[in-house]
Amino acid sequence: FLCFNSQFFDLGFPMKKIAHSLLAITICTMMSPAFAEDAFDLNGTTMTGDWSGTRTKLANQGVKFDGTIAMDSAYLADGGYDAHQAPTFATQFGLGATLDMTKLAGWNGVTVRALVTARQGESTSLRGIQAPDAPQWANSQANWGRGNSGSRLSELYIDKKFDSGWGIRAGRMGLGTEFNTMACDFQGNAFCAAQMGKWQGKLWYNTPVSQWGGRVKYQFNPELFAQVGVFEYNPENALERQGWNLDTKNADGINLLSEVVWSPKQGLNNLPGSYRFGTLYNTADEAKNQYDVAYKAGTHGEDRTYGGWIAFEQQLTSTGEGKRGLHSFGNFTVHDRTTTAVNDSQQLGLKYYGLFEGHSNDILGLAVNRVHLNDRYINYVNNSRLGTNSRQLNEDAEYNVELNYSYYPTKWFMLRPLIQYVVHPGATNQVDNALVVGLGSKVIF
Repeated sequence: FLCFNSQFFDLGFPMKKIAHSLLAITICTMMSPAFAEDAFDLNGTTMTGDWSGTRTKLANQGVKFDGTIAMDSAYLADGGYDAHQAPTFATQFGLGATLDMTKLAGWNGVTVRALVTARQGESTSLRGIQAPDAPQWANSQANWGRGNSGSRLSELYIDKKFDSGWGIRAGRMGLGTEFNTMACDFQGNAFCAAQMGKWQGKLWYNTPVSQWGGRVKYQFNPELFAQVGVFEYNPENALERQGWNLDTKNADGINLLSEVVWSPKQGLNNLPGSYRFGTLYNTADEAKNQYDVAYKAGTHGEDRTYGGWIAFEQQLTSTGEGKRGLHSFGNFTVHDRTTTAVNDSQQLGLKYYGLFEGHSNDILGLAVNRVHLNDRYINYVNNSRLGTNSRQLNEDAEYNVELNYSYYPTKWFMLRPLIQYVVHPGATNQVDNALVVGLGSKVIF
């Protein structure tokens, strides 16, 4: 039915038809009985294997498929607003296809990419850690959020690379997959994906949300590139049940992003690293979207906002076996004091790859995050609550810590036991510090 009933995918939008068609091809291929012979190979890179050579044959012809399912579980063991509730589970399913148009159609340097995602579940941050009047700024489960909305078209773009070093990408994208990108080896979203989307998330939408846009990139040399992107700002894209919204009728200005990325292969200690420097400028001018945070939401409109980031990942030691050794990372953001509740944030962490012999893919991770609130926002909130029973935001920052171990019994399956500790959830000392235990998992199809 999925493979052959074309009416199933006729949803009235050309872009939606293309994405659903790619999704159908992926599902049909993975359902083929040919793949079962190579499934669950402990030495393989995917759970479904090579489909008796079909997968490699398709890749050689220019068609690659990918699928993942990830789950974040969390239990509030102590503290917070309401401890000892049942654990919560948040999941994300992704199914994608990448088409090498050089091989398929002779279009030199052209790639087409589509990705459909679906998130479901609940959040321990919402159910137990935070008080109703003091929301936690981070979230203990990165796979929660922008979810419970059925499926989403998270990527659908065309990419063209020129021999001169220029590259162009246009279509539907998440901002955090193009700019301020970082690895996601932790469960808490304070340490996972683009941090600009966490603290300026009213305007910056990370995956799974996508928006129309384009990005121009210039590769100066193998270790240095610069890029500029222009993306629509459309708050409707982030709403539940709007995962396939492709119109622009509720767009309000644009996000203009710029970034320089230096990735020396022999940096500190002659080891590889990556350093990012970027800026955000947003032109939304409707008061409901862009307003002065020192006043009631939507009452004092503004017509711009800005932000910036510095991020790095640097290997510190090496055993001489690929990535094995100690790695460091950090992400520092600053935000417009007029329009953003968060003034700045700092994140630092360490990861050790291959702590034990025979487990070179395993990662021991420790990270600390500080979310520093804007005092103009704090003063407004606290003044508006005088004479009420609502909590005061009497701390200037929230702190998040995570210690975890990512165990890879195979390249396609991961288990991640973890401990998190949240200091001043919601930037108030009127909610107890929170101790969270959890278990994350991921399967690559």
